[in-house]
Amino acid sequence: MRWKPRPPLPVLTDLLVIFLLQALYVSISTVRWIFLMRGHPLLASFISFFEIILYVVALGMVVGQLGDPLRVVVYALGYAMGIFVGSRVEERLALGYTLFQIITRPPSSLAARLREAGMGVTVWNAEGREGDRLVLMVVARRKWTPMVMKLLEQLDPNAFVLQSSPQAFRGGFIDKYLKPRIVSALPVPPPESVPSSRTGS
Repeated sequence: MRWKPRPPLPVLTDLLVIFLLQALYVSISTVRWIFLMRGHPLLASFISFFEIILYVVALGMVVGQLGDPLRVVVYALGYAMGIFVGSRVEERLALGYTLFQIITRPPSSLAARLREAGMGVTVWNAEGREGDRLVLMVVARRKWTPMVMKLLEQLDPNAFVLQSSPQAFRGGFIDKYLKPRIVSALPVPPPESVPSSRTGS
């Protein structure tokens, strides 16, 4: 078996730099897009300044030596890693709000419990295939989403829940009263006695 010499240290360093720059570029690009979509154009513009520097440097290290396929592979791996890291960062930031539309059977204490948790709740009567229903429209901070879903599961496991992300809003409860609170710290009563059939039909 023929012995193959190891790549020289400068080559390994270049590959590592390409990988890190590309991963950082894509991660920052994801964050910049999030801020832009959430209505922070100035912050997004500031981030884009550093984003394009990373892009040009990493790309130049690859384009300058296209005859080396290993550089192209490392560049692509850095891109893939950047997507993963950027998605994790986006989950951590959890900017904005989440809109829940909840359909349940009356009577229900869900509205009161969710208001105690600091969320805006609008309630109206509706009619489903199997009788009367209550429809709740709930607005919560996006970082509360897992806690809200857990709370809904404990309070009314048979409720039909639709979750979406509002792009913009004006006025109402959110502008005036929505303050950060710890939803998970609220005492959770036992689930209400509800029929086993699913709602939302």
